[in-house]
Amino acid sequence: MDELKLFLAAYWQLITAFVSFMLFVLALKVWWSEVKFFMMRTGWSLPLVGRLARAGRSDHKLGGDGWYPVEKRVCSDFYEHYKDFSQSPDYYEKCDDYLNKVEESGRSEKGPFLWALIIGLILLEAVGFAYVLAPFMAKNASSNEQTMLAWFVAFLLSIAAVFLTELTGKEWHKNSLLKKIRGWWDIEGKQKKLNLMPEKDISIDKTYNDNNSMKFQQVLNRVPANASVTPNYTATIITVVYICFLAIGAYLVRSYTLDAENTDMVNQAVMYEQTAADDPMALLEQSAPSDDDIALPAEMAQVNETATKKAEDEATSARSSASRVTFVILSVIFVMIQVVGIYFGFAFSYAGKESVKARNYTKNFNSAEELNDWLELKKDLIASQAEAYLQRLREKMSRRAVISSDEQEALQVGSTQRTFHHYLANQAVKKQVQATTPVVMQSSIVVTPVVATESVVAATVQAEPAPAVAPAQATEQSMPAELADLDLTKLGEEDLAVLAEDFELDLTWLKKQQRLATIKNKSRTTS
Repeated sequence: MDELKLFLAAYWQLITAFVSFMLFVLALKVWWSEVKFFMMRTGWSLPLVGRLARAGRSDHKLGGDGWYPVEKRVCSDFYEHYKDFSQSPDYYEKCDDYLNKVEESGRSEKGPFLWALIIGLILLEAVGFAYVLAPFMAKNASSNEQTMLAWFVAFLLSIAAVFLTELTGKEWHKNSLLKKIRGWWDIEGKQKKLNLMPEKDISIDKTYNDNNSMKFQQVLNRVPANASVTPNYTATIITVVYICFLAIGAYLVRSYTLDAENTDMVNQAVMYEQTAADDPMALLEQSAPSDDDIALPAEMAQVNETATKKAEDEATSARSSASRVTFVILSVIFVMIQVVGIYFGFAFSYAGKESVKARNYTKNFNSAEELNDWLELKKDLIASQAEAYLQRLREKMSRRAVISSDEQEALQVGSTQRTFHHYLANQAVKKQVQATTPVVMQSSIVVTPVVATESVVAATVQAEPAPAVAPAQATEQSMPAELADLDLTKLGEEDLAVLAEDFELDLTWLKKQQRLATIKNKSRTTS
């Protein structure tokens, strides 16, 4: 305990720096999306050099779509984060279905306790490596410099070991799924002469597309594999070589160091005897008679000297054997720590292409309602911040020294006609156009951007595009998923005509839906 206290007192700066660095990396991993969102907002709002400040000092030209390019850039940056939370109402069930089909339902990622344990194991390994390496690091350097360099190298070796064991654990988990695919294919797919190839690119949103496929096909659609769908052990081989190199290397360094110490002890004893033989005073003291001295025969004296030397050799040999056994035990402990790391990587990892994403959307929620409420809260927060940044941008643009009356009017109109919600509506229309590109090309339909005359609340959701319905089938029409949250009561006839043309809806039916929505709003207000 005293030695541990001395060690902590001597190297507390290094230990504190290392633990702080690992906690910082862990925090970045856990809250990376929030960090990216914060950095994006910081890039816009920095004084003098921020994008808002620079936009306020620059000239801008209104685009043909009625937007300033810098306004669209603000909306685009916020939209990159907004769409992460713009999911369909059944997204919770889709995530569960995805994890079930990839055989990863019930798995979880490492929590704070496991990460703290891993950091502790890294620190323990670094301590062991530092003690081994310190005596041989930069012989010409001072003792403190040798220690600092040894600690630095030890931390690098330990972090590399953790990284490799994590990769190996993930590789083992992925290989276990590939073996299942092979086994199930041998049972049910091989007899039917089915190819061992993924059917299509399956994502969380398209997880229901392979409901009728066999089990091996469902897993194969979600797990990346090579052309032959066979396990791969590249990371395992590299990790085994690395662990063996460190374990054996550490043992040899300790063993050779012990041999050197034993040799130094023998040399020091010989030098002491030679010095005593050359010292006249020492010879005089040895030759002086003593009452306690008993003269032994030459043969007895030889036997006594031989016994003494044998005892010393046996003691040295015992100490060496005990030390080497200890070194072997330390190497075994190091190997077992790596085995624990591999197990953590195997038990707390995902092999599916979007399994981590699916788990992140379900791990903190008990039902789809809880997830949807949280998604709506996040979308409202991002939308409100985007609107605030747009307002700040227009204020800075309007404060320029030289600004025309047309620009001033355009900026004033922009507060009602160029909002983040209008940008969301335009993105929904673009997605629909992309989804129906072949139909649009054949019918030569010209798509114009949606620019509403009033504020439009369009919290769009990412869902499967509804099949296009011909206008003649007005009685069977339904509102597309992209427009599910669109408030029709705030749109004019021109906007309705654009939506009817872009989404191939009957304009009369769309106007009827607008009137019904108006009646519903009035009834709610009256009640």
